[in-house]
Amino acid sequence: MMSADKPKIRQALRERRRQLRAVAVEAAGAAVWAQLRDFAPYVAASALIAYIASENEVPTERVLADSAAAHRDVYLPKSGHTPAFVRWRVGEPLIPARGGVWEPLAGVRLAPGTAAVALIPVVAWDEDGTRLGRGGGFYDKVFAAGTSDIVRVGLAYEFQYWPDLPHDPWDVPLEYVITEQRVARCVLDAAVRPALLQKGGLHS
Repeated sequence: MMSADKPKIRQALRERRRQLRAVAVEAAGAAVWAQLRDFAPYVAASALIAYIASENEVPTERVLADSAAAHRDVYLPKSGHTPAFVRWRVGEPLIPARGGVWEPLAGVRLAPGTAAVALIPVVAWDEDGTRLGRGGGFYDKVFAAGTSDIVRVGLAYEFQYWPDLPHDPWDVPLEYVITEQRVARCVLDAAVRPALLQKGGLHS
C-alpha cells in the first residue's frame, strides 16, 4: 500500500468510515462484541475504559450494557487541562467535547493501579500497535502519565489496517486490536516492549 502522512491517512479512512451503512456498522459491532466478550483481559478486568461511538466508530453499546449488568466500573475519557478517564454510569448525562466526542459532565477519576481494559477508538492501525485517532492526542497524553495496569485494546474495522503507519516518539502503542474478523496481538517495537514489561504493562 502506498505510503502517506498521518493527515492524509486520517482523512481517507475517516471518510471511508463515514460512508458505511448503518447495517454494516451494526454487523461489525456485533462481530467485535462476539470476540470481546470472551477476551481474557476483558473478562478479568475490574474496570472498563470505553467510549461513546460517533462518526460510525465501532459501536460500544453491548459492552457498556454488559459491564453495567456485571457491576463493573465504567470510565470514559474526559478532556480538559488535565485529561483523564472518569467514572460514568449508563444513563448519566454526556456533553459534546472537541471533535464531537461525548464525555461525562464530571466524575471520579480512575485511581492509579486499577486493573482495567481500555477500549480505544481507531482511525487506522498496524501490526506494531501504532494507532491513528482523531488527532487530538488524548490517549497518548493519559497513557504516557503512567497506566501500566491498563490493557490497551483498539476497536477497529478490518479496512482500517494500514501497514507501517507513520508514528511519532510520543505515540503510545496498542497491545491488541479487535476487528470484525480477528483479535490481533500487536508486535510492539523493541524499544517499547522492555519498558512495558518492566512496568507490568503487557499481558498474555
